[in-house]
Amino acid sequence: MAQQIETLITPIQAAAILQVKPNTLAKWRVTGEGPAFIHVGRSVRYSAREIARFIDRQTRTSTSHK
Repeated sequence: MAQQIETLITPIQAAAILQVKPNTLAKWRVTGEGPAFIHVGRSVRYSAREIARFIDRQTRTSTSHK
């Protein structure tokens, strides 16, 4: 069974999708708050699928929802 290759995006591209600054993503990587990321050598990449999952996890129905 062949696996489908995942599309990887740069932190700048991910930040644009999430409408945050790249520095925010860097802070989230340290604290574990943001989307899961991948190290490719020394470069950081995000899977498009993980960015979509992260967005889904941020959906709230009230301000008291955590």
